Amino acid sequence: MGDLVYTALPRLLIGSLDATKVRDGVPRGRYGAWQRRIRPTVFGEPAFDIELVPTEVCPARPHIWAFTAWKRMHTAALDSGLDSGLLRIYSGYRSVAFQKEIFEYRLKERRTERRRRGLPELEDRVLRKLQQRWTALPGKSAHHTGFAVDLGLYELGIRQGRKTPEWAWLMQHAREFHFYPYLEEPWHWEFNPPGLVEHLKVLREALGGCAPYEHLLNPVFDL
Repeated sequence: MGDLVYTALPRLLIGSLDATKVRDGVPRGRYGAWQRRIRPTVFGEPAFDIELVPTEVCPARPHIWAFTAWKRMHTAALDSGLDSGLLRIYSGYRSVAFQKEIFEYRLKERRTERRRRGLPELEDRVLRKLQQRWTALPGKSAHHTGFAVDLGLYELGIRQGRKTPEWAWLMQHAREFHFYPYLEEPWHWEFNPPGLVEHLKVLREALGGCAPYEHLLNPVFDL
């Protein structure tokens, strides 16, 4: 193993790793797409730095498994003549602490907008409940796992994003690479193959025990 150093991230949200808590969806829409949402309370934050892609490779730092699958999907999409910018990883891993900053910023933004429009002040609890429709609470975001990625489609917004050939291609082909949509946001996709919990458990046990782990970084997930 040489002089490998294991850098542990703050264990703010490890989760149960209970595969039964992963929620499966049902086919919806003209593409028959269905959600297979990941849950931070199931997968938790990455327990070790080695789980995340280095910043020099991808500043958004998704989980290495999600990044590997995204690269295959990205290549296939480009081979179909699609826009690489709309399919790049815009956002990946977000810590609980960073999500708190985002949520508080959005709350402040909403308060400011209400004042600008001359609307009455709302109680903090009411304002927070309203904001939860658009921004996940700290500890509740799928991005805590590193398995959720927002793609460049984010910059187009919801309506325009759904009109692109890139989104249409993803809705038809992303599942082949184990990515599933969050149907409310055309840019948000979650890497969630069957057996993910079991593979993650084995990887973390190896990392926690300083055992060989290289062979676990690129597992083959079956459809």
